[in-house]
Amino acid sequence: MMSRTISLKVERYPEGDLLVHRKGSTRAFGPGSPDLPWDFQKTGQPVICGGSMETGSYLLVGTDRAVTETFGSTMHGSGRTMSRAQAKKSIRGEQLQQEMKRRGILVKAVSMSGLAEEAGFAYKNISDVVETVDRAGITKTVAELRPIGNIKG
Repeated sequence: MMSRTISLKVERYPEGDLLVHRKGSTRAFGPGSPDLPWDFQKTGQPVICGGSMETGSYLLVGTDRAVTETFGSTMHGSGRTMSRAQAKKSIRGEQLQQEMKRRGILVKAVSMSGLAEEAGFAYKNISDVVETVDRAGITKTVAELRPIGNIKG
């Protein structure tokens, strides 16, 4: 039998002390949360939400609504729209690397096959995903980050 390690943390909510495991999400506590370091007490939990190598990422902050609606959680990235195998069938890594270079995004990759797996079209539109959680009040958008270089291990 294979054993797996699952990361759990005890967190206090109005419902009581809960064991929280965030799979596919990240912590997004709002301003004033006693679980946040002093530096983030006024702003809320900083959250880096990853898009794709081509589209970039966002910096967000958690909100009080995240605590009441989602146990202090938000998404950790845009999410895939296709499997890695499908992406590799759709584009060659060398082609993707050249296209990105033409757009001013430098890429270093261990393998071109691995690079093709991460093509931007294999992911949901990060701006749409971020706008959704922002409108829902789960997080607030602070900054959009544009890629200029990527390392794919």
